[in-house]
Amino acid sequence: MSGLTGMDISAVRTLANQLNAKADEIETIASALTGQLDGTQWLGSDADGFRNDWLNTHRTQLQNVAGALRDASTRASNNANQQEQASAS
Repeated sequence: MSGLTGMDISAVRTLANQLNAKADEIETIASALTGQLDGTQWLGSDADGFRNDWLNTHRTQLQNVAGALRDASTRASNNANQQEQASAS
């Protein structure tokens, strides 16, 4: 082992950035799929049910995942900041 104790601050900040980037990707995908669904000619009860499921369940779940990734990113950034402050003391 390298004798490192605590955290590799740079690596944790890189992780935080990646978490945010992946949240952005999920939001972009969800928006693109919603746009495609909105632009698809499809009428009837099956279409209504599918759209309802997409908007109220699936898209919501994707938004929740993106939010969780952003929360994890914030936590990782805060931890990196705290470690940097502790190391400077």
